[in-house]
Amino acid sequence: MDKRRQLASDTGLYTFEVFDVLLNYEISRVKRYPSPLTLMHIALATESMAPEFKKQALEAMTNLLNRTLRVSDVPTHYHEEFLVLLPATDEIGGRSVAERILGHYRTTQSLATGRLSPKRNAYLGITTQNGSNILSSQQLMAEAAVAMNEARLQKSYTYISFSDISATLPKP
Repeated sequence: MDKRRQLASDTGLYTFEVFDVLLNYEISRVKRYPSPLTLMHIALATESMAPEFKKQALEAMTNLLNRTLRVSDVPTHYHEEFLVLLPATDEIGGRSVAERILGHYRTTQSLATGRLSPKRNAYLGITTQNGSNILSSQQLMAEAAVAMNEARLQKSYTYISFSDISATLPKP
């Protein structure tokens, strides 16, 4: 395991507790020194997969995140989903990362139990903030989750950005 993940779990991803600390740190930094901050929420389409393929899909996403993200990015396994904090990343950069992750993930096929695993898919939601005194980790996580759930509802084979759907959401 490389040094950038010293505080990580055995998967090479940060534990959620460490992720939460780093998320709050980045939000504090963005409030003081406005710069973009993107959060990505990833859920895998494993509902109809056999258990061995579900495990293989989770491992494939974990390996992909470890291989493709920058040292400054903060990935974590969150229940059966993933969160990725992308500091100093605007919406265009977040969209680029989302497209790259989806493309690589969908094309990864590996042998398990002597047969080819089913084609993989993931639902991605992203949100980007450019600094605000009212920004919170709860707000950022909620926006990314709403975007990811919209991708899941649409059975979308691409990502959804919160900015694409925010105008259509009911106001509180």
